[in-house]
Amino acid sequence: MNLDLLSLVLALVAGNAAAQPWIPVTEDAEIRALFSDTVMTAELKKGVTATAHYNSDGSGELSAWDGTFPRQWKINDEGQACILISGKFDCFLIERSGSKENEYRATKVATGETVVFDVHDQKISTKGSMNAEAGGASQPSAEEIAAKLSNPTAPVMTLGNNIDYITYKGKLPGASDQSATRYLFQTSFPFKLSNGGTIFFRPAIPVMFNEPVPNGHGGFDSIGTDIGDTGFDFSYGITTPSGLLWGGGMVGTIPTATDDALGKDLWAVGPEILLGALGKWGVVGGIISHQWDVGGSGEGEINLTGITYFYAFPLGGGWQIASGPSISYDHTRKSDNWTIPLGIGIAKTSIIKGRPWKFQLQYWNYVEAADAFAPQHQFRLSISPVVSAPWNEGK
Repeated sequence: MNLDLLSLVLALVAGNAAAQPWIPVTEDAEIRALFSDTVMTAELKKGVTATAHYNSDGSGELSAWDGTFPRQWKINDEGQACILISGKFDCFLIERSGSKENEYRATKVATGETVVFDVHDQKISTKGSMNAEAGGASQPSAEEIAAKLSNPTAPVMTLGNNIDYITYKGKLPGASDQSATRYLFQTSFPFKLSNGGTIFFRPAIPVMFNEPVPNGHGGFDSIGTDIGDTGFDFSYGITTPSGLLWGGGMVGTIPTATDDALGKDLWAVGPEILLGALGKWGVVGGIISHQWDVGGSGEGEINLTGITYFYAFPLGGGWQIASGPSISYDHTRKSDNWTIPLGIGIAKTSIIKGRPWKFQLQYWNYVEAADAFAPQHQFRLSISPVVSAPWNEGK
């Protein structure tokens, strides 16, 4: 009987040990040892790794998707490790494995989510992840990535897919009955520099599906599907520690239009200047450019000033109020030189299967344009996945 009782006690103890293999880590010294001068890595998706460096003074920095994100850490009164993510501290209960050496588990206090990680020689590698939208010690949040994507000097590469629907107005007969659908592929190739700045090459290739063009006989021809002229800029940009955005470079047009009615068959180049401001409240700024024709087989001319103004104000969770319309002044016209849209939009950055995506819907109202025939309303849907630029790895 005593032997049976002893067996039962041993079975209960063994079962309890199996059910509770994790030992809470609450001593400051052990938690500090985990975060002091530590490198933490996490696989965001196959082939894409995030790396965070944490220092003994509580500072840190996370590198992911070619961008950097600030991190801070501290230990609260409950013996929990707290990480500053998206402007607020998230606290985690740290536990040590009772069965596997160097294995730990972090439980997010606010949500109960857990992640297991290994520690070897001040290098931490995580197994799995928590809610990707909220971010973590070794992965940026959707809100942090949204802020990077709104900064034109950030070295983050995207594949921009823009679908435009445009309605028209004007004094020409039938002008108000016209509409157009376009697709604009707009990407950015960032090349990071050692001083924190970035060199960008950004081409923009338009595809016209049903572009209305006055035919000179009192009507319109609908042209498409055709490629329009390709725009591009080659520039330098940087964000200073104070939040000032500035940069400059060259902007140009390549005569790639597959129908003469959609382009001028002229090459054009000119300068551009970027100025803006960045803060916790968001980002605002403008890009001023000017182009002159420098060659080509066309008989016209290009003498065009452009002003792109942009803004983005965070709403939390990757949501933003954001837009970026372009104003132009055509110096070749004797009148009706200005084309001025007022824009508003909503954007959402989401992390889908480890990859950030930016979805945006904008509306532009053209308050100033040519009297004869010009855009009146424009709706733009943008879908832009973030991709890693392999040439920036390790920079």
